[in-house]
Amino acid sequence: MRPVFVDLVRRNSQLRGASMPRWAWLTPLIAVSVFVAVMVAIFVYLRGHEAAQQRETLNKDLEYTQQSVRLRLTALQESLLALSRDVATGDVSDETVWSDTAPIINDYPFVVAMAWLDTEGGSRWVRPAPNVVAEVVDIAARRAADEQTRATWRAVRDTGLPAYSRPFLGGDKQIYIELQVPVGQARKPQGTLLALLSLDRMMTTLVPAAVSQKYRVFFVDSDENVLASTSARAPQDSDLTYATPLDPPGRGLAVRAYAYATDSQLVGNMLLALVFGLSALIIWSLSQLYRHTRRRNAAERALLAETTFRRAMEDSLITGMRALDLHGRITYVNKAFCDMLGMSEAELIGKTAPFPYWVEENSQEHHRSLALVLSGNAPPSGFQIEVQRADGTRFPARMYVSPLIDENGVQTGWMTSMTDITEPNKIRDELAAAQRRFVTVFEQLDAAVSVRAVGANGEDELLFANAAYERLFGRDIHGHLSLSADDLEPEVPTYETYQPRVQRWFEVRERQIDWVDGRTARLQVATDVTLRHEAEEQSRSQQEKVQLTSRLITMGEMASSLAHELNQPLTAIANYSTGAVSRVKSGNTDATTLLPALEKASEQALRAGAIIRRIREFVKRSEPVKHEVDLPSLADDAVGFAEIEAKRRSVQIVAQIPEGGAPVMADRIMIEQVLLNLLKNAIEAMKDCALPPAERIVRLEVEDRGYEVEFSVIDRGHGVPDAIKDKLFDPFFSTKSDGMGMGLNICRTIIEFHQGRLWVDDNPAGGAAFHFTLPRASAAQRVERSASPTESGMTARQNNEVPTQSLPPETR
Repeated sequence: MRPVFVDLVRRNSQLRGASMPRWAWLTPLIAVSVFVAVMVAIFVYLRGHEAAQQRETLNKDLEYTQQSVRLRLTALQESLLALSRDVATGDVSDETVWSDTAPIINDYPFVVAMAWLDTEGGSRWVRPAPNVVAEVVDIAARRAADEQTRATWRAVRDTGLPAYSRPFLGGDKQIYIELQVPVGQARKPQGTLLALLSLDRMMTTLVPAAVSQKYRVFFVDSDENVLASTSARAPQDSDLTYATPLDPPGRGLAVRAYAYATDSQLVGNMLLALVFGLSALIIWSLSQLYRHTRRRNAAERALLAETTFRRAMEDSLITGMRALDLHGRITYVNKAFCDMLGMSEAELIGKTAPFPYWVEENSQEHHRSLALVLSGNAPPSGFQIEVQRADGTRFPARMYVSPLIDENGVQTGWMTSMTDITEPNKIRDELAAAQRRFVTVFEQLDAAVSVRAVGANGEDELLFANAAYERLFGRDIHGHLSLSADDLEPEVPTYETYQPRVQRWFEVRERQIDWVDGRTARLQVATDVTLRHEAEEQSRSQQEKVQLTSRLITMGEMASSLAHELNQPLTAIANYSTGAVSRVKSGNTDATTLLPALEKASEQALRAGAIIRRIREFVKRSEPVKHEVDLPSLADDAVGFAEIEAKRRSVQIVAQIPEGGAPVMADRIMIEQVLLNLLKNAIEAMKDCALPPAERIVRLEVEDRGYEVEFSVIDRGHGVPDAIKDKLFDPFFSTKSDGMGMGLNICRTIIEFHQGRLWVDDNPAGGAAFHFTLPRASAAQRVERSASPTESGMTARQNNEVPTQSLPPETR
């Protein structure tokens, strides 16, 4: 096999070296490109030269036409002048003059009528040309009264020289011009002779036939309006044109010509097309040849790469490959097989059993393995043998056997792969030792570790439990620790539970794992946190005491205001009672006079009782209980307390609370503490402000945001500097000399206990705005249900949630 690979590599290297270099293919391509470029340049030059010659010929022909027209018009003018001299001498009569016009009309076919205009501009006679319609005669007769004709007549009279009129449209829709010559002398004018000239007849009679065959000739005015043309056929090229003025007659009249198609250029175009076609054919042939050569070179390179790759792959294998023929003779070994045994290829190929790498004392086992291979009964999972290197060292090897099939589908032998399994055996032993160490460490853990899965009968199956678990709960499947709750959400991996069986609290961490048998199991690690719970209970008890103390402190701070508030209803009661007693003593015991006083005394008593009830509820000691709280009643109670202080400081509280809003899930007394603290802070912040009484307002705004409700307490006081905003909610931080620095910190603790947020912003109108959010009852109930004790006595909550009791608020 190796000589075949070497020969393939050698032949492909020769082919690659014999391939034509890339620059050799560019030479004919460059030559063809240069040829095509030269031919195109010659063609462009010839076409340009031809166009220049055509333009020069057009110019010459049109100038010749102009001269021809001018000469004929000059001759006509001389004939008219001669006739005018005869008329001016008076030697001839009108009949003679009439007869003298016939030669002029005959010699100049474009003259369609003649007339004699007297000194007043009237026509003495009109002579039409033969076969001229009556409209033309009428034109000649009526032109005498036309303003343009009279202008021409005056020009002739004033200058004594012939004059032409501007082109005009006749009654027969033809274009005409007039030529008038003077009759008589300037001192004795006798009028003018008028010749009516048809531009169409001038075009057909004055333009040479050779010119009209090559060009389309036009008479145009100063605005390039076409007056007459030789033909209606379209010109060849509108760019090949030339114009020259006619003088006489002048007056803006010019002659213009466009070239018709000249001699056919079919031969030249065919030659050019043939050059381009042959060039394209050559380029296409070169491109096809280049593509074929590239494909052949690519195939050669692919064959060389494939051969090199297969040889490199063969040499890079770490698995030894050995081929045996049907008689058990070695026909092929790869480099890895030789390196594995420390022997050369020559030492192995052609050998039969016993092979050089067999261990002598295991000869019988080797022969049995070879017999299995040659009979085709080798196990699919392979078999393990011990082989010997050339230096005498031994190692375990694993062999896999498969039949060797040639290209005709005939089996020619057996292919064997051999792998040194010394390292895998070593790793397996190390893994076993590591497993023993792991189990030893696992058994020494204080945490109870267990793995459970749902068994075939639908019940929990305990798959693994460490010693701590067995010590606490045993191995009884039906009496095991119930660490999971059906109503827990799957994304809560950590929770706490109380186990009445052992009377201990456990922090349980759960996660799903793939067990060794492919089943999905639940790993549970339970850590005893009873001591921590006891510490939390003690802390909670202390917090409740601090909360009660803080409430009492708040009531003490508001004692004077409360006393004033209670004094008003008590004074009113005393006054109403004294008045009633006086009326009874005076004998005026009419019910109509006593009843209003007694009703008002009763109202004031109810008012005083409500204040005392509110104080008792605020300061009494109670466990925090969350329940649905109506927003208007919650805000009214807090505002009722704060208004006592607000009245004393001349501050008005404005509450904006939506009617019919969704209730919130909260502890009423704790949220009242937060609102009272924030309102009291806002009132105190405005005690030194310079605002007028009408603007000393504290606003309480409540906004329903769908999934939560936002409370805002906004004042117009001195505000909160940016430097202390980050410290405002820290414990023991206060901006007051007599403050404890715990109020806002405890407020934030209360709000976070209710799964809300508390923050402060600047009021754009001046002052500060404190905001906090509470979840709506629907959302909060789901959170409360996940935190409520289960039937097994378990209380579940998220790992990062530490519920704490609130402490009384403090001024900021």
